[in-house]
Amino acid sequence: MNRLLFFPAVLAAAILPAAAEQSTVGGLLINGSTTKPEIIGRLLDTKPGASFTPALWSEDLRRLANSGYFYDVQGGSRAAGPGQIHLDLNLKNKFSTIPIFKFKQGGGTSQLTVGLYEVNAFHRLLEIGGQYERMNAKDGGVVWFRHPYFGLRKNRLGAELYAHTLNLPLLSKKGEPQAHFDNEEIRGHLWLEREISPRFKTALTLNCYRNGFEADDSTAEQAARNGAFLQNNRLNSGRTASLTPGAIWGRLDQDDHLVEGRRLKIQAELADRALGSQFEFVKLEAEAAAALVAGERWNLAGQARMGTKSGHEFQHKFYLGGLDTVRGFLDGQFRGEHMWLVNLEARPTILERPLWTLQGNLFADASKTWDARGFGAEGFRNPFLSFGAGLRLIVPRIYRAIIRLDAARTQEPLRQWGLSFGLQQFF
Repeated sequence: MNRLLFFPAVLAAAILPAAAEQSTVGGLLINGSTTKPEIIGRLLDTKPGASFTPALWSEDLRRLANSGYFYDVQGGSRAAGPGQIHLDLNLKNKFSTIPIFKFKQGGGTSQLTVGLYEVNAFHRLLEIGGQYERMNAKDGGVVWFRHPYFGLRKNRLGAELYAHTLNLPLLSKKGEPQAHFDNEEIRGHLWLEREISPRFKTALTLNCYRNGFEADDSTAEQAARNGAFLQNNRLNSGRTASLTPGAIWGRLDQDDHLVEGRRLKIQAELADRALGSQFEFVKLEAEAAAALVAGERWNLAGQARMGTKSGHEFQHKFYLGGLDTVRGFLDGQFRGEHMWLVNLEARPTILERPLWTLQGNLFADASKTWDARGFGAEGFRNPFLSFGAGLRLIVPRIYRAIIRLDAARTQEPLRQWGLSFGLQQFF
């Protein structure tokens, strides 16, 4: 377990409460971390020489636990002379070098992904990663960078660059192939997130990407489907340049595999010719998530997402279905200019050991995508539904090491069983 010491609750055991409120931080000793102590110090608002505030120290400990970098966070104190308090911070880093491997073959498509990323590069909590991709004899890749304290403790900076080939999901709502096109994509993102308060953040992302669509006419059947699809639809290749401002309210607190709290995220992607874009649209998204711990062994969680956009280009639509949105369906099976999504989960702890935890999962997913002039009532008729159960194998000493397996039974628009296997919690 994350042995997180909330300072106000145990303050009386260390020093007199009245003295604590009037104390100065005489020293701060950081032990056990493979991250450089000066980097840990940059993540704290409690500083040596400053007045000691119990609430601020508790918030520092919570921030470190929520970061995901450490599997053990302990804070303590001791008297250091008249009017002074000495703080001890003991941290244990998770294993931070993570391999990436994925292979998928079927439906005439072969896709291989191999990569590696490090979240404590140079012992400074910098994330650097890259992966090689090969799809149907076409090479590509992705590189990315994260800086969790860019300039100031409250700033997070990130950048990603993609140059790869993807399948453009063109499926009917029942999962039948409508057309076969590859999406040759070059895409870059640069984002900055700013913490205004512990429960409010703002963000701004600069996006630039170029999509080129190439028909896969390798069989007569695919060529016929592609021709029929293009008679009624247009695939517009080109460049998109956009800005995405956003805001986040609330917080989800992490204690090992348990999550608790509430969070609301709102963002708007704005593409305009003034930015150099060949397409113009506004894409609005809102996401709410909540979780609570029920008793000692149950974690209840839910999320709801909603989105709407202008414009009709296929590369800008919402795509749902598969491992990360609606289980039991194919990846990208549902597409539209408007969407909503609800996921509910009950996660019982089955076994808990020092090095691993086995968690169960009972879930229900509901969603809908559609094309229309606006976000209207038609989008709530006959939603796509699935429910099922799964398992989570959680290894707390490895960064993001959650292996999940879900078996889903779909109800609408067709009934079938689907199996999902992946990494990290569903949400």
